[in-house]
Amino acid sequence: MRYICSSPLAALAAACSFAPAPAWPRPALPTPPAVRARFALPELPVPGALQTLGNGSTDGELHCGSETARFHWRPRTDGTRGPAIVLVPILAGGADLMTMLASRLQVLGYHVGWCDRVASALQPPQRGQDLETLFRRTVIHQRMLLQWLRQRPEVDAGRQFVLGVSMGGIVASAVAVAEPDLAGVGICIAGADLPDLVLHSGEVRVQKWVDWRTATDGIGAATLSAELRHWLVSDPARLSPYVPTDKVVLVSATLDDVIPARHRDLLWEALGRPRRLQIPLGHYSMALALDGALAEITDFFAATKPPALPLPGG
Repeated sequence: MRYICSSPLAALAAACSFAPAPAWPRPALPTPPAVRARFALPELPVPGALQTLGNGSTDGELHCGSETARFHWRPRTDGTRGPAIVLVPILAGGADLMTMLASRLQVLGYHVGWCDRVASALQPPQRGQDLETLFRRTVIHQRMLLQWLRQRPEVDAGRQFVLGVSMGGIVASAVAVAEPDLAGVGICIAGADLPDLVLHSGEVRVQKWVDWRTATDGIGAATLSAELRHWLVSDPARLSPYVPTDKVVLVSATLDDVIPARHRDLLWEALGRPRRLQIPLGHYSMALALDGALAEITDFFAATKPPALPLPGG
């Protein structure tokens, strides 16, 4: 909480709560073959059109089977070798937010990359099956970028991280399952149990989609919940047991009505109660504590141990 405490928001510090990582973190369950297959890359990603922007920054495309991921790469400001973070995009656009997050993480010593959204979510005519397909494709795009950046000479071997905010945090929990070699995962203002979350979120876009389903399909909450529980099998509540607890740090907003408390707590429980910082702000007012949230997450990343190097001749 060092950035919160040193800012004009110092009064927040007294109301923040912190849960350390468990002394004996629960290990991950073995990932079932069906789950691995769900997020599998059909082949190694191949770079397409690339645009060099100066200072090592690149915008471009990656191709993998039928998927094309449009991505942005921003190296650390000192131009040296170091760890890398993949940011996961939020629900509704957020290009300015992603650029701002990237610039702050660069200053903190990280190379940063992110993909554009695969498509807008929770929009007509999408229904449950469409949302699950979009979720899976979003995970695959993050995997494509991770495969690409691991070939970059400026990226430290074994020091790749994923950081997701809001819907990006929900997706990040699935990326952690698909990418067990990640050194760490940061999840900010996110939750689990998507079928229930969709019905109870205070997010205007989500509410409008639920209203559209009611008006168009003539269904109520119970039928919509049953449909979503059938299709949204990539929910963090189901996938989180396959993520090692000691790889995860959570940052939550205690006044968040977009991600209600029970969904925040369920994600924390499903992940094995990892390290968690809770800040007394709402979903969008958390922007006031952005530096504190990033400090908590990057301090956690910095403390992770790099992978052991093979013995000479081994």
